[in-house]
This record gives sequence, structure tokens and C-alpha cells, in this order.
Amino acid sequence: APYFQDIALRELKKVLDLEVEEIRSGGYQVYTTLDKQNQLTLEHTVEQTIDEDSSIQTAVMAMEPDTGAVTSLVGGRDYQQSQFNRVTQARRMPGSAFKPFLFYAALEHGFTPTTPLESKPTNFELADGTVYQPSNYNGYYAEKPITMAQALALSDNIYAVKTNLYLTPKILVETARRFGITSDLPEVPSLALGTGSVTMHELVNGYSMLANGGQEVKPYTIEKVTDWEGNVVYERPSKEVKQLLDPKKTFILTHMMTGIFDESLNGYMRVTGASVANQLTRPYAGKSGTTKTDSWMVGFSPDLVTGVWVGYDENTPVEKTDEQQYSKKIWANFMEKAHEDKPLKISSRIEYSTAS
Repeated sequence: APYFQDIALRELKKVLDLEVEEIRSGGYQVYTTLDKQNQLTLEHTVEQTIDEDSSIQTAVMAMEPDTGAVTSLVGGRDYQQSQFNRVTQARRMPGSAFKPFLFYAALEHGFTPTTPLESKPTNFELADGTVYQPSNYNGYYAEKPITMAQALALSDNIYAVKTNLYLTPKILVETARRFGITSDLPEVPSLALGTGSVTMHELVNGYSMLANGGQEVKPYTIEKVTDWEGNVVYERPSKEVKQLLDPKKTFILTHMMTGIFDESLNGYMRVTGASVANQLTRPYAGKSGTTKTDSWMVGFSPDLVTGVWVGYDENTPVEKTDEQQYSKKIWANFMEKAHEDKPLKISSRIEYSTAS
């Protein structure tokens, strides 16, 4: 797990306040959060899914939402060829994977899962006199009102932009900050469609706050460090739980996010997780995201949050149908294998409906 090791080494420098050479020569025993079996599963899944002759890249990160422990991580397809860690160093547009932050803000401002807004081609005249014309995927529209629950499951862009303009882009930026997004975000209508660039690290962290019921969490890799004599020189301190989001609203949003795999919500389009829904043997919540150059899938159970990005380093458009499906396939295959032999966990904070 070379990309994971690089992150752990940077974390070590901070917690020990030493330079890399001092750490390497100091005889330290370092205990990390890496789950070796999950890491091997993840690496194998990436290798089996992506065509070996393709130059497309990927970034994947999995962490425990309650603790922030990073259990597995892939920062690229070949560490020998490129040490650039696309989990922490690449900022990419998340597309519709950004929408959960918008819909959380909407829930805080009086929306409910049944709030209706019309889905049809719409010209938005902005304060500066310019006109903004967002479109839905492949130009499909309901041509009638749809609910927020269906808008999230189908990833309706018109609904999202209307919601953002009603709330104001400033509210969306402020909400994203509460989810731990620190990258620069433009206060514009299109931010609802994920036009601000973020890292995988930030996005998985944000989704973890939904998975754990709205509590503050920060990804980490180092559990404990001992010196050459076995004396503990660092142990991760237990932190006081801080409730940053409303647990009822995170519960409602999480339940809505199971809808991307629920074909009973199909309408003028199929739900966005339909292509992998039949592979899933337990309920998950999640959201996909697509731009011309990026393909995302981020989702979770109460035990594990996993984010997958696929795209080209040079921002070449992702146009092949199979390449557009890589992120969902990697996510679904990895999550299923990571949960094998684990009991179905019904969290006290997150409850899933298995009916569909």
C-alpha cells in the first residue's frame, strides 16, 4: 500500500515532530489503521475492473465513519510510474456527488423529501443579467414536478439548481464547510452540480459525517508508535464527540441516498445506481457524480465509507461507456467484498429500509 504509506509518513512527521530521515533511522514500530485484507481486495478490484491497456487513472479511499480510520487507499494505478497521490493531491470536479451537501442545506431550510419542483428546461436569469441554462443528462426531463427524493435518486440538475438559487450559493458553500470541505468553492448557481474542485479525501470525510449521524470526524492513519525498546511514544488520543449536524436531518438524507439503488423510484430516467443495484446484497447509501472528465461513486454503510474517482490526469474527456462505469463497478465490488461475513448492522443513528 505505497500511497497509504506516504500519507502515514506525513502524519508521522506531524505527530512525532521529526524529519523523515530521523523517523526512518529511529527504530520506531508504527501501528497503522490499514486493513491488509481490505487493501489487497481493493487493489485486486481496481486491477480486475480497469482495462490494463488504458491510461485512465483512479483514486479510492475507504474509512470507518465513526473513527476516521483509513482502512484502505489507492492513489493511482501504478506507484512506480507515478507517486502523485490522487486521493489527497488531485482536486477534481465532483459533479453530482456534491449534491448531498446541497440537499442537507435544503432540509435545514424547510424542504422535505416530498417537496416538489418542476423538472423541465429552464433559463435562470441571474442578478448580473446573464442567463444560466443547465441541462439534465442526455436532455431528459420529467416535464412535471418531482420530489426531492426522486431528484436525488435520478440526479435531476434542474431541481438542484433551483434549490441552490432558492437557498443562495453562499448557504451551499457554508454548508460544505461544515462537512469539512476546505477547497475553494465558487458561490455560483452551478456549484449545485459540483463545479467546484475538491479532493477525494475531503469528499469521503464529508460523507462520513452522514454515515455517523452528523458527528465531526477526521481521517487518520496512525494508531500508535513505539520506540526500539517498546516504549509508547505516541498513541492516538480519544477525542470528545462533537455533534456538528442535525442527526434527524442526516438520517433523512441518508435514507434518501439509498434511493439511487431503488428502481421503484425510476421515472423519466433510471436511478443512477441501477447498473450495480443487482450486485448489492445489503442496503447502502450513496451518490454518483459525472462530469466530462470525471466519474465518481461515493457511498457507505454504517461500517464503511468508500469513494472512487476515475478519470485522466490530463483532463481528457471520459467518453467510453465502460470507462464511465468503472467507478460504480469498483465501488460495488469492493463494498460487497469488504462486507462479506459481516452481520447487517442497523445503526442507532442510521436506519435503512430494505423494502423496495
